Amino acid sequence: MKGKRLTIQAKKYDERPHYSWEGIVLEQTDKYLLVANTPGRTLHHHRREAIFTYDNYSLEFYPFDADFTVGLDVELTGETTYYCNICLPPILQGDVLSFIDLDLDLVYRDGAWTVVDEDEFLENQKLYHYPIELVERTRTSLLHLQQRIAQQQFPFDGFLDTFIPTVLKMKIGRNDQ
Repeated sequence: MKGKRLTIQAKKYDERPHYSWEGIVLEQTDKYLLVANTPGRTLHHHRREAIFTYDNYSLEFYPFDADFTVGLDVELTGETTYYCNICLPPILQGDVLSFIDLDLDLVYRDGAWTVVDEDEFLENQKLYHYPIELVERTRTSLLHLQQRIAQQQFPFDGFLDTFIPTVLKMKIGRNDQ
Protein backbone atom coordinates (compact mmCIF):
# COMPACT_ATOMS: atom_id res chain seq x y z
CA MET A 1 0.00 0.00 0.00
CA LYS A 2 3.04 2.29 0.39
CA GLY A 3 2.82 5.35 -1.87
CA LYS A 4 -0.89 4.90 -2.54
CA ARG A 5 -3.58 7.42 -1.77
CA LEU A 6 -5.84 6.73 1.15
CA THR A 7 -9.00 8.45 2.37
CA ILE A 8 -9.01 9.47 6.02
CA GLN A 9 -12.35 10.02 7.76
CA ALA A 10 -12.84 11.54 11.18
CA LYS A 11 -16.30 10.77 12.49
CA LYS A 12 -18.31 11.88 15.46
CA TYR A 13 -19.59 9.45 18.09
CA ASP A 14 -22.82 8.81 16.15
CA GLU A 15 -20.67 7.76 13.12
CA ARG A 16 -21.58 10.88 11.11
CA PRO A 17 -18.71 12.26 9.03
CA HIS A 18 -16.91 15.15 10.72
CA TYR A 19 -14.12 15.79 8.22
CA SER A 20 -12.23 13.87 5.55
CA TRP A 21 -9.15 14.21 3.37
CA GLU A 22 -6.72 12.11 1.37
CA GLY A 23 -3.16 11.18 2.20
CA ILE A 24 -0.23 9.28 0.75
CA VAL A 25 0.89 6.19 2.65
CA LEU A 26 4.56 6.39 3.66
CA GLU A 27 4.71 3.35 5.92
CA GLN A 28 2.32 0.71 7.17
CA THR A 29 2.89 -1.92 9.82
CA ASP A 30 0.51 -4.07 11.82
CA LYS A 31 0.73 -1.43 14.59
CA TYR A 32 0.44 1.88 12.75
CA LEU A 33 -0.01 3.79 9.51
CA LEU A 34 2.12 6.79 8.55
CA VAL A 35 0.63 9.19 5.99
CA ALA A 36 1.97 12.34 4.31
CA ASN A 37 0.59 15.16 2.24
CA THR A 38 1.84 18.06 0.16
CA PRO A 39 0.76 21.70 -0.09
CA GLY A 40 -2.59 22.08 -1.82
CA ARG A 41 -4.25 19.25 0.11
CA THR A 42 -7.90 19.77 0.87
CA LEU A 43 -9.97 18.91 3.91
CA HIS A 44 -13.73 18.52 3.63
CA HIS A 45 -15.41 19.73 6.82
CA HIS A 46 -18.78 17.98 6.63
CA ARG A 47 -20.59 19.79 9.47
CA ARG A 48 -19.64 23.21 8.13
CA GLU A 49 -20.13 22.11 4.52
CA ALA A 50 -16.79 23.70 3.67
CA ILE A 51 -13.56 22.71 1.98
CA PHE A 52 -10.25 24.04 3.30
CA THR A 53 -6.97 24.05 1.36
CA TYR A 54 -3.65 23.83 3.22
CA ASP A 55 -0.39 25.31 1.98
CA ASN A 56 2.03 23.20 4.00
CA TYR A 57 3.22 19.63 4.14
CA SER A 58 1.83 17.20 6.70
CA LEU A 59 2.85 13.98 8.37
CA GLU A 60 0.18 11.92 10.14
CA PHE A 61 0.59 8.98 12.50
CA TYR A 62 -2.29 6.57 13.16
CA PRO A 63 -1.68 3.84 15.76
CA PHE A 64 -4.14 0.95 15.48
CA ASP A 65 -3.94 0.16 19.21
CA ALA A 66 -4.14 3.59 20.86
CA ASP A 67 -6.70 6.33 21.49
CA PHE A 68 -4.91 9.13 19.66
CA THR A 69 -3.64 10.33 16.29
CA VAL A 70 -0.71 12.65 15.62
CA GLY A 71 -0.67 15.26 12.87
CA LEU A 72 2.40 17.34 12.10
CA ASP A 73 2.07 20.40 9.94
CA VAL A 74 5.47 20.89 8.36
CA GLU A 75 6.38 24.30 6.95
CA LEU A 76 8.89 24.67 4.12
CA THR A 77 11.36 25.88 6.76
CA GLY A 78 11.04 22.51 8.53
CA GLU A 79 9.22 24.10 11.48
CA THR A 80 6.50 21.80 12.79
CA THR A 81 3.34 22.06 14.85
CA TYR A 82 1.64 19.02 16.34
CA TYR A 83 -2.07 18.34 16.54
CA CYS A 84 -3.10 15.20 18.42
CA ASN A 85 -6.69 13.98 18.39
CA ILE A 86 -8.05 11.93 21.26
CA CYS A 87 -10.16 9.30 19.55
CA LEU A 88 -11.13 5.67 19.45
CA PRO A 89 -8.41 3.59 17.76
CA PRO A 90 -8.27 4.17 13.99
CA ILE A 91 -9.56 1.40 11.73
CA LEU A 92 -8.22 0.65 8.24
CA GLN A 93 -10.67 -0.94 5.80
CA GLY A 94 -9.38 -1.15 2.25
CA ASP A 95 -8.26 2.32 1.22
CA VAL A 96 -10.19 4.13 3.98
CA LEU A 97 -8.85 4.89 7.45
CA SER A 98 -11.47 6.11 9.93
CA PHE A 99 -11.63 7.05 13.57
CA ILE A 100 -14.18 8.38 16.06
CA ASP A 101 -13.06 11.84 17.16
CA LEU A 102 -13.65 12.36 20.88
CA ASP A 103 -13.21 16.13 20.69
CA LEU A 104 -10.28 16.72 23.05
CA ASP A 105 -7.06 17.64 21.29
CA LEU A 106 -3.50 18.24 22.39
CA VAL A 107 -1.65 20.86 20.34
CA TYR A 108 2.00 21.91 20.26
CA ARG A 109 2.55 25.48 19.07
CA ASP A 110 5.01 28.19 20.01
CA GLY A 111 6.98 25.85 22.26
CA ALA A 112 4.11 24.66 24.45
CA TRP A 113 1.58 21.80 24.58
CA THR A 114 -2.03 22.92 25.14
CA VAL A 115 -5.30 21.02 25.54
CA VAL A 116 -7.93 22.45 23.18
CA ASP A 117 -11.61 21.89 22.45
CA GLU A 118 -12.58 21.22 26.05
CA ASP A 119 -15.80 23.15 25.36
CA GLU A 120 -16.58 20.92 22.38
CA PHE A 121 -15.97 17.84 24.52
CA LEU A 122 -18.43 19.08 27.16
CA GLU A 123 -21.06 19.99 24.54
CA ASN A 124 -20.75 16.68 22.73
CA GLN A 125 -21.06 14.68 25.95
CA LYS A 126 -24.63 15.94 26.06
CA LEU A 127 -25.33 16.02 22.33
CA TYR A 128 -24.16 12.45 21.67
CA HIS A 129 -24.97 11.04 25.13
CA TYR A 130 -21.45 9.84 25.83
CA PRO A 131 -21.54 7.01 28.35
CA ILE A 132 -19.61 7.76 31.54
CA GLU A 133 -17.11 5.04 30.58
CA LEU A 134 -16.35 6.91 27.35
CA VAL A 135 -15.88 10.22 29.19
CA GLU A 136 -13.47 8.52 31.61
CA ARG A 137 -11.65 6.76 28.76
CA THR A 138 -11.24 10.06 26.91
CA ARG A 139 -9.78 11.82 29.95
CA THR A 140 -7.48 8.88 30.68
CA SER A 141 -6.35 8.76 27.05
CA LEU A 142 -5.45 12.44 27.17
CA LEU A 143 -3.45 11.92 30.36
CA HIS A 144 -1.63 8.91 28.87
CA LEU A 145 -0.81 10.90 25.72
CA GLN A 146 0.61 13.75 27.82
CA GLN A 147 2.73 11.24 29.77
CA ARG A 148 3.93 9.61 26.54
CA ILE A 149 5.05 12.99 25.24
CA ALA A 150 6.73 13.99 28.52
CA GLN A 151 8.61 10.66 28.63
CA GLN A 152 9.49 10.87 24.91
CA GLN A 153 7.90 7.52 24.18
CA PHE A 154 7.14 6.30 20.66
CA PRO A 155 6.26 8.07 18.38
CA PHE A 156 7.46 11.14 20.34
CA ASP A 157 10.98 9.73 20.64
CA GLY A 158 12.24 11.33 17.41
CA PHE A 159 10.65 8.68 15.16
CA LEU A 160 8.40 11.15 13.34
CA ASP A 161 11.21 13.68 12.90
CA THR A 162 13.12 11.20 10.75
CA PHE A 163 10.36 11.40 8.11
CA ILE A 164 10.28 15.21 7.81
CA PRO A 165 13.06 15.37 5.15
CA THR A 166 11.21 12.73 3.10
CA VAL A 167 7.95 14.69 3.34
CA LEU A 168 9.63 17.97 2.34
CA LYS A 169 11.08 16.28 -0.79
CA MET A 170 7.67 15.09 -1.99
CA LYS A 171 6.51 16.63 -5.23
CA ILE A 172 3.36 18.66 -4.91
CA GLY A 173 0.34 16.91 -6.38
CA ARG A 174 2.02 13.55 -7.02
CA ASN A 175 0.30 10.28 -6.04
CA ASP A 176 3.26 7.95 -6.47
CA GLN A 177 5.69 9.13 -3.82
